[in-house]
Amino acid sequence: MQLTVITVCFNAEKTIERTFKSVILQNDKDFEYLVIDGDSQDSTIEIIKKWERNFIDSGIRFNWISEEDKGLYDAMNKAAQIAQGEWLVYLNADDEFISEDAVIVAKNNLGSDIDILYGDSIFVDKNGIENKRKALSIDTIYRHLPFIPQSAFIKKDVQKEFSFNLQYQIAADYDSFLRMYLSNKTFKKVNYYFSRFYEGGISNENEWKTYKEDINIKYSNGILNKKSLMQRLKYLRRWIKCKV
Repeated sequence: MQLTVITVCFNAEKTIERTFKSVILQNDKDFEYLVIDGDSQDSTIEIIKKWERNFIDSGIRFNWISEEDKGLYDAMNKAAQIAQGEWLVYLNADDEFISEDAVIVAKNNLGSDIDILYGDSIFVDKNGIENKRKALSIDTIYRHLPFIPQSAFIKKDVQKEFSFNLQYQIAADYDSFLRMYLSNKTFKKVNYYFSRFYEGGISNENEWKTYKEDINIKYSNGILNKKSLMQRLKYLRRWIKCKV
């Protein structure tokens, strides 16, 4: 039961070593580590090359490529196509495993009877304040994604079947997991903090764009009627909140 940990990055010289450290410190090193770089123009490539020997010497199977892509979700789709593991987890270049036992805990809970394993996360805001984010029951996915994608382990064949839709720039992960759920894929929740996610400043414009993508995803998947009066009122209220 092989796992591939995936890091997608672009011009990530300021954060990628934090991710690398959390990966190499895993107590269970029997996994593939795949780094997909989008042709970075800063020192990211030099950092990857510097760490390559460290990963190999530690016993982790390390592979990386660097080439232009169409953005985050295109790179994540590419990773799913070339990953060697049966299971995938995306730990991108501003994320880290919280503990050294994250891989062990994940492996102990994976199995042929589930398609997606997910758990809890910690958000770190721009002031360095940590906020715990407990994962919710999967049936709340009709409202929003009940977990942070960095704390989700997905069967590779399932991820390839429900690849990220590149028309969405922010919420393609929500769309992917929602389509998995609506297709009766099996989700398993565990009470364990897998990942730490570092937030940047989220502008009102991005908040509004995220909300619009969320609405379009629900509409395209048949769980929302955008033309209903109630939804129109909610849409207007959110627009006012984001713009003021």
